[in-house]
Amino acid sequence: MRVLGLYKSKKYLQRVLISIMLSMVLVMSALSITNTFILEKSVKRNQEASNLKVLTQIQYNLSYMNEIITHLSIFVYRDNILIPMMFENDLPKMDLIRGYQRLNTILESSSFLHSIVVYNHSQNKLYGTTTPFLLDDGVTEAKIRKWLFDPSSPHKNSRLIPVSLEKKSGQIDAFAFIVADSLNVFNSSESAIILYIKSDWVFDSLKKMNVGSDREMGEVYIADDDGRLYSSRTDNLVASEKDQMQVKQLIDGDKKAMNRQSGFVIGNVAGKKSMITYMDDGMRNWKIVYIQSYDKLMQDVRQTRLQSIMISVIFLVVAIALSIGVSYKLYHPIENMLQRLRLHVPGNDQSDPNERDELSLMSNRYLKLSDKLHEISSEQIVNKYYIRKFLTDSQMFSHNDMKDLIEKHNLNISISKEIIVCVLQIDHYPEFDRMTTGATKKMYSFAMLNIAQEMMSESYPCEAVEIRGDHVVLIVSKSDRETDFRQVHPIIKEIQDKIHQYYNLSLSCGISDTISQFPYLASAYSQAIQLIPYRIVRGNKSIITSEEVKANLSNKQVALPDSIEKKLSEALKKGQMSEAGSELEKAFSILSTFHYDDMLRAVSNLSWIIKNTAMEISSNRIVQLDRDMDHILNLSQEKETLEEMYVPLLSACAQICGIGRPATMERNDMILETIKELIEQKYSDLNLSQQSIASNVKLTSAYIGKLFKDSTSMSITEYINDIRLKHAQQLLESDKYTIQEIMEKCGYSNSSYFFRLFKTKFGSTPKEYRMKKMLF
Repeated sequence: MRVLGLYKSKKYLQRVLISIMLSMVLVMSALSITNTFILEKSVKRNQEASNLKVLTQIQYNLSYMNEIITHLSIFVYRDNILIPMMFENDLPKMDLIRGYQRLNTILESSSFLHSIVVYNHSQNKLYGTTTPFLLDDGVTEAKIRKWLFDPSSPHKNSRLIPVSLEKKSGQIDAFAFIVADSLNVFNSSESAIILYIKSDWVFDSLKKMNVGSDREMGEVYIADDDGRLYSSRTDNLVASEKDQMQVKQLIDGDKKAMNRQSGFVIGNVAGKKSMITYMDDGMRNWKIVYIQSYDKLMQDVRQTRLQSIMISVIFLVVAIALSIGVSYKLYHPIENMLQRLRLHVPGNDQSDPNERDELSLMSNRYLKLSDKLHEISSEQIVNKYYIRKFLTDSQMFSHNDMKDLIEKHNLNISISKEIIVCVLQIDHYPEFDRMTTGATKKMYSFAMLNIAQEMMSESYPCEAVEIRGDHVVLIVSKSDRETDFRQVHPIIKEIQDKIHQYYNLSLSCGISDTISQFPYLASAYSQAIQLIPYRIVRGNKSIITSEEVKANLSNKQVALPDSIEKKLSEALKKGQMSEAGSELEKAFSILSTFHYDDMLRAVSNLSWIIKNTAMEISSNRIVQLDRDMDHILNLSQEKETLEEMYVPLLSACAQICGIGRPATMERNDMILETIKELIEQKYSDLNLSQQSIASNVKLTSAYIGKLFKDSTSMSITEYINDIRLKHAQQLLESDKYTIQEIMEKCGYSNSSYFFRLFKTKFGSTPKEYRMKKMLF
């Protein structure tokens, strides 16, 4: 009950939960309905295509049967023995006997014939081959005559016509095929032969299709012009004429609406929803009709729909569970904000009719807090003004005046205890100022001010103010708990670490001496400011007191000894880097004891000495310096610590010593570089050798050979082979050239010599090396 009560009280949470769950229900429901609709439509489309393929095959079978019967009918009609039976007025008995024999022979030779009837117009007589026709006292003959000469139902020649010869139920048991001279409608004024085809033979293909269609819950029919349906299973016809007419109307309506000769339509047949696929026969004015139960056809779709609904329900349950978790996760920050607002706004338990939900509540509480903060902000502006005034113009106030102002504005400064001033300044501020936007600088200043004041106030009464944007000033008083300022140093260290951790800013701090009179605040602030530059000795992120730089402030020496500067210059000219480094280190060790301004001047003088020495050496040497030395002249303005200044000067000395070597060494290096360049350019030349190189550089072969060997520990010939083999190795990694071509391009004419050198260097023959690279 408690959980339910908490839930009911959180109106915004209810709204989030209901929105998420309702969205999920709608999406899942729409997805399920869409999937089943698409599936049903796809099944219909696939079933139509499948049915039309079946009907096309049946149409082909019927056309093939019609062709067979047509050929047989022509043969029978032109039979010389049967012609007298059709046209003689007075038929001799022998011709009659021969005619019957011919008819029986034709029947026996054609398994699909049920019987043959010959009509003689001159005699108005029918001759038939079946036993009932001959022995039932004319009953069968009368039935055939009535059907054949029915004026209300004329029959076309050379067409399969469904008839009922023996069944009294009216169901067909044969198909009649009339052959006469006329090509149109048969009439009694012409002789003809009527071939009766067994219905089973005609429906044989339908039987086979129906065997397959059982799996599809349907049956194939033949429909005539009147809409009557015939099937191989005569006991399973669409029972009533009403149902057959309904099928005809559905088909005719679809044909008219879609203007097509084949297709499918869905409608009610015999009280059941059915899918009817149809196709015109094209020759006999028949239609091939395939009727399927729609419910059975869509049985799989219904099962799939049910499964989809079940899966959707499962997913919805899981989604609801997840939505509850997600909603509470999203709601958690709002709940935290409400708790914080309740801590700062009095009377938070009283309900407000305008607070419709948590957001409205927070809005109201924010307005109350905003009003309160506005009042506090106005008061803080006045307080910060007086604090800045105390730090810059404290000599304008008496001690009692400042005491009254501190009490009046409730400043957190002790009026009876000693005070110190701490200044926190950003290291490398010019670079920070150049790389940071105005809004970001304000944010950093605000953060530094609040963090410093909050951490210091935990142990000492403290007021903090930001001045000029590059530093924060803390006015720290002794407290009843802390009788001295020993904890100030570790607290400042914690402040530096915290700001560096959060904002990656390095701060240095200057701490003034203790004062007991308020008018000395400006002097204490000035002292703390002047202490900070001594980070040049102690490094960035340092904490500096007057006691720590007392030796620097009392030192009267203002310049380095001339002997150090002279020895540094001589060492550079001689190229003696160790001596130059030693003198530079001595110089920095001495100048670190100077007053701050004197340090900067000493560093500037060292920079000029190193630059002038470099210019003097460079003017007398062939090899020039790689870069200009002007950058070292600005070290005292660009760097903040001696360590930062020492490293560039030491690097400059190393560079100068690199060019200050003896002239002989310069000449030898130039010769060696020339030899290497010649080999790199002419490695493909078959005539390249130590002698040819000596000729090019105008020196003896023995001299350059010894010079090269002493310098590189290898002979010129070995170096030539090394360069050639490296180029051969690169060319072998592609299949652009043959091995012979590569050998020639790399300056070798002897293949065995080339192969031996290559295997010695790489451990494999050129061919093996190429194969390995191609494979791997």
